[in-house]
Amino acid sequence: MNLFEKMFNYQIMTRLNEIGLFTWTSQERAWLRLMLKHPAAFEALRPLTLKKLQEMLEPEQDLNLQDYLTEKAKSVENSVSHPLLQTLRQMILHHQGFRLTGRVRNGRISNDQFGFPYKLEYSMVKKEWYVLWYAPRFHKLMATKLHSIIAVEAEPIEAALASKYAQKITTLTEHRKTTVTIEVLPEFNQELSRILYAFSCFEKQVDYDESEQTYRIILTIPRGEMDYVLSKMRFLGKRVRITDNASLRKRMAETASKVLARYAESEAEGESESQRAQYDESHTTGTS
Repeated sequence: MNLFEKMFNYQIMTRLNEIGLFTWTSQERAWLRLMLKHPAAFEALRPLTLKKLQEMLEPEQDLNLQDYLTEKAKSVENSVSHPLLQTLRQMILHHQGFRLTGRVRNGRISNDQFGFPYKLEYSMVKKEWYVLWYAPRFHKLMATKLHSIIAVEAEPIEAALASKYAQKITTLTEHRKTTVTIEVLPEFNQELSRILYAFSCFEKQVDYDESEQTYRIILTIPRGEMDYVLSKMRFLGKRVRITDNASLRKRMAETASKVLARYAESEAEGESESQRAQYDESHTTGTS
């Protein structure tokens, strides 16, 4: 597959996502069939949903990972499900509010907080579920770990009020976002699909400058995800560079300077040890 075919495929997938269509490969269907056999699937999915998925995937072949992978020693596996997932999901689907009692950072208990939940999110880094909600009292967006929740009760609200809260959430979410333009160096154009995959969790637009043969990826990201973008930039190394965000460019420059300084110190220490060895050797030779 050449570079332009990859770009064409990416544009097709983007358009399909915009209109709510999802395509999946036979390998993805086989993978999902395997995952539905995991114990967590029975906790995370409602019985009717689980049954429907199993019936849809019945014709698919089993994915026998034992033929390709060997499992060795590992740490204790925590369940990726949580008892409150179903409860909170129903509140979000029915546009309900909730009354929340939970533990906060300093150890105290926050009692009977009213909020409007709008999203469940799983952190791959912390291996924890969060519920994202709007707090009308403080006019703020909040994120609460599910394991910090002591009690939660649904509270029905009027449709007009739910619509008002949803609009406020959209406004605050957009206000929290910023854009970062990442330029792919022309000699690495053939790795465009790999670079796009590194930023697959963000909204993005890809532009191509034919005269310079350069791709520019315009990311739209929450301001709280800057460190994640930087980690991906460090991972991709010399293939990419940030062109428009002075703060991120400065942090990348600081990272590069620290790395260079570390290796310069190592080389200096190596030279000093070599000089000491030469001195010891010449001194020993001269006195013998």
